[in-house]
Amino acid sequence: MIKKLSYLFIATLVVLIFLIPFFIKVKVECKSQFGECPTEVNSKLQTLNSKSLFSANRNARKELKEDFLVSNFSVQFKLPNLMLINIITKKPDFALKDSSTGKIGLIDQKGVILALADSSNLPTVIGTEPIKNVGELINSRDLFALNLISGVNEMYQVLYGTITNDTLVVDIPPGVRVIFPLEGDFEVLLGSLRLIYAKITASYLGTYSQIDMRYKNPVLR
Repeated sequence: MIKKLSYLFIATLVVLIFLIPFFIKVKVECKSQFGECPTEVNSKLQTLNSKSLFSANRNARKELKEDFLVSNFSVQFKLPNLMLINIITKKPDFALKDSSTGKIGLIDQKGVILALADSSNLPTVIGTEPIKNVGELINSRDLFALNLISGVNEMYQVLYGTITNDTLVVDIPPGVRVIFPLEGDFEVLLGSLRLIYAKITASYLGTYSQIDMRYKNPVLR
């Protein structure tokens, strides 16, 4: 009789443990490596408040796996009813500015617009086309220009370049204007610029004010 009661108690306990996630109504809290979660992510997760633990957990994981802003995440349950979500958000690498509206898109390495901003201290290209919506891809020409300005920034701490007449124009101190094409191999272009600029500043400072990188053999003017 005692054994039967023990088995019954264990079976009941197992059933209760299994059913608990279906009955607990959770409160969702989201944090990122920067503190608060981005509004775009948090607004989706807040719709899971007062859902069952089972439902909220399943839907939160689905949302976060599909969210382009999230690179990694974890979900924890804390008694009595808190579902704590920690996320690692993707960080932008460059900024693309619409010259006509001043609108700025913050862009990752793949060319995805992660956010829109009024200002930025990231390497920035001032372009001619309207900025797309968050989550969309920029065109390959603009992404190429962003990789160029990022390399120039790393070498010479220059933050801005401007797309003009299908070229990227960058001014490098002391008074040297560089004209890049918007296609090709940006690493080769940057490597060539480093060599040419070093030679100019070492031996021909004041002689040349422009480096045109659009040709196989760059032209100095």
